[in-house]
Amino acid sequence: MIRRIQIGAGPGFAVLMLILGLALFGCATTTSDGPEPDVAPPAPVVPAVPAPEPPPPPVPVVVGPPTRSFYMGFTLWPADLTDEGQRTAREFAYAHGDIVSVGLIGGIPWPEALEGKPFSKNVQDSLNYRPPAGKKLFLSISPLDKDRRVLAPYWGDKDNLPLPKPWDKEPLNSPRVKKAYLNFVLRTVQTIKPDYLAIAVEANVLLTREPNKWRQFKELYRDSYRALKKSHPTLPVFFTTEVLHYKNLTKEAKGTNQEREVADLMKQSDLFAMSVYPHMTTELPRPIPANFFDFAPRFKKPVAVAESGMTSRNVAMRSYGLVLNGSDADQEQFTELLLKTAGRDKYEFVINFATTDFERLVIKLRPPQDDIARIWAFTGMQTGDQKPKRAQAY
Repeated sequence: MIRRIQIGAGPGFAVLMLILGLALFGCATTTSDGPEPDVAPPAPVVPAVPAPEPPPPPVPVVVGPPTRSFYMGFTLWPADLTDEGQRTAREFAYAHGDIVSVGLIGGIPWPEALEGKPFSKNVQDSLNYRPPAGKKLFLSISPLDKDRRVLAPYWGDKDNLPLPKPWDKEPLNSPRVKKAYLNFVLRTVQTIKPDYLAIAVEANVLLTREPNKWRQFKELYRDSYRALKKSHPTLPVFFTTEVLHYKNLTKEAKGTNQEREVADLMKQSDLFAMSVYPHMTTELPRPIPANFFDFAPRFKKPVAVAESGMTSRNVAMRSYGLVLNGSDADQEQFTELLLKTAGRDKYEFVINFATTDFERLVIKLRPPQDDIARIWAFTGMQTGDQKPKRAQAY
């Protein structure tokens, strides 16, 4: 069974960013903590996007076939820790997608946001990102840390810094936290102008791990949602739900009333947005059942996939004595199921986390960080050599 992995404080795509110190998307889930049996790690969380480069040459605007009613796209997670690796991911995302997913999930500039002061250059550079003309932008921001347990870290001259006093003692629903978080989101929306906005990422994982903080979070989320809808009534605002926790397919989530609590929070959400990485649990049969996503329309809201991925090969996590199973056939079956369901149920958008397998990035990391990054290393739609994978046919 899958164990949870924790390696201490680090950026968001979860642990990956702590490892890499990069600045590109966009995640799912994020990864996490020290070994706990039978728990699926959340998808990677992503830190700030990099400062803008000179405008790239025009790329094709992919609008999809007439039969596709939803947007498809990717995060900008790099294929390698090089300029070429970043360029490979960016070019694939722009050429093959019609929506770009960007996540500012490496912290919040809490004091500056509270007091209305200028943000650091690191923060401001991240807010300068713009997708190419013709592409939609999905922006994710979260008040929670990478492990979905406590308040997000401080984002100052770099992301994922320790919270300064007194922020390290603030409850999630304190007036200061509410004001600072709303101010940051409002300033970010005004600057980036996203087409879709998530203001909490994999929120239901907090319910699993810190149920005593769930009510605090709901108050923070609801107040933020209502204020945003007053100032931006046409902008879709929502939280994202980690599907394996929601479906109790991880040992730690069992008995946490996921369905009831997510349904309650959905009263203040414009979309039901899912985060799903099926290979992170052994409790889900292969092939993935045809009705796996059939629960999503029950909320009577538009449905989206905020992040997703399926490994196309077995992943041996040597530091933990674990193997996460996958194959080209598994990835192809998952992708076909997801996209056919999205078409049938008229989803808003579908995001695949990685454009490109990033094993070249993984081999540059030390244990156990290499194992953690390897969880998502083979979820791309093309190999590290930029050869199409079977799943790309869909």
